[in-house]
Amino acid sequence: MSSPSKIDVVILAGGLGTRLREVVPDVPKPMAPVAGRPFLDILLGDLDGKPWVGKVVLAVGHMAGQIIGAYGGRKEYSFDLLFSCEEEPLGTAGAVRLALDRTETPEVLVLNGDSFVEVDWKEFIDMHRSRGYPMSLVLRQVDEAGRYGRVVLDDRGRAIRFEEKRESAGPGLVNAGAYLFDRRLLAGIPAGRKISLEVDLMPGFLKEGVGGVVTEGKFIDIGLPESYRYAQRYLEDKAQ
Repeated sequence: MSSPSKIDVVILAGGLGTRLREVVPDVPKPMAPVAGRPFLDILLGDLDGKPWVGKVVLAVGHMAGQIIGAYGGRKEYSFDLLFSCEEEPLGTAGAVRLALDRTETPEVLVLNGDSFVEVDWKEFIDMHRSRGYPMSLVLRQVDEAGRYGRVVLDDRGRAIRFEEKRESAGPGLVNAGAYLFDRRLLAGIPAGRKISLEVDLMPGFLKEGVGGVVTEGKFIDIGLPESYRYAQRYLEDKAQ
């Protein structure tokens, strides 16, 4: 078993990417090229060298062969890179539950494969452990929260409500696609069923306790053509 101080990571990289296909039709969404390299490289590069990272599991599905072909056997990272492959779409929670069998640490960090957020990971982990909630998530203030759905915190940093996505909601805190779970919470997800983490499970997790940690770091999401183009411009400018 891994050291209790280590945290295994699951990256959700199996989505269909339907909304992005008009601009990136031939590769799975996490491999969409951004500033000359696959977006997944950015996520893996951010984890590389972090002393708390155990192993990293890529939860793949749609066009899985491309991701396995590109990353299988790569040894340049400071962590072991494994794969969990769904034979049919299981939704975000179903994919996490399947990937859980490739992990072994008491806590598991889950990242969306189509978004990146700059966060002080040590602060996030320390806050999760000190509060004692079975789940914590990274939040980011945005000018328009409608596309993501707003997350409402109380004055202690505990999430009290997830608001539905809608056309216009104004500014607010949104889920930045990074979740830290106690293993037992994930183990309770029914195995082999198609189920959504955000829609089906997270509202129910509020009763057990969900902590929110707000970051002011950059939040990049490539889920839509317009946000993908923004990510391209931002990372190309940053590279210059």
